[in-house]
Amino acid sequence: MKLLLLIFLVQAVLQTIYLPASQGTVQPMDARLIEQTCKQTPLYNLCVSILKSDSRSSKADVTGLALIMVDVLKAKATGTRNYIKRLLRGNLKRDVRHGLSSCAEVYNSVLEADVPVAIEALQKGNPKFAEQAANDAAIEASSCERSFSGHSPLTKSNKSMQDVSSVAAAIVRLLL
Repeated sequence: MKLLLLIFLVQAVLQTIYLPASQGTVQPMDARLIEQTCKQTPLYNLCVSILKSDSRSSKADVTGLALIMVDVLKAKATGTRNYIKRLLRGNLKRDVRHGLSSCAEVYNSVLEADVPVAIEALQKGNPKFAEQAANDAAIEASSCERSFSGHSPLTKSNKSMQDVSSVAAAIVRLLL
């Protein structure tokens, strides 16, 4: 009886010590899912970095990982749209202002159409539409970049958007 009580107490102490250290981290099984998933994307390091930095990934399946990536896509599009608005308040050459206005429309389209379609499609189990929406977001970022006759002030943002969109589309493609 004393041995059983001792084993129980040791187990309780060990759980108390080690459980808090493991909370909020990606567990080995979850890390394997992230790595297996990201190996099938065009930008492995970006994929792993994004997914491992999001606490939701520790409990996510592939659909959940795709939703996380779409959330990142949404955040990047929102940040770029806000940056465009700030730039438009400045004193700009006419061609730069025209390019930024065109890009504002593009990023509004991403936020009002592509992102909601991708989220709804994933939630309803229609990954085909989510993949198309992610691909559309990448195309729209390219379109924004081409709307400048000279140097684009959005090159870095557009490239980041294209990269995240391509990773999101690749993850969604795994669900087809």
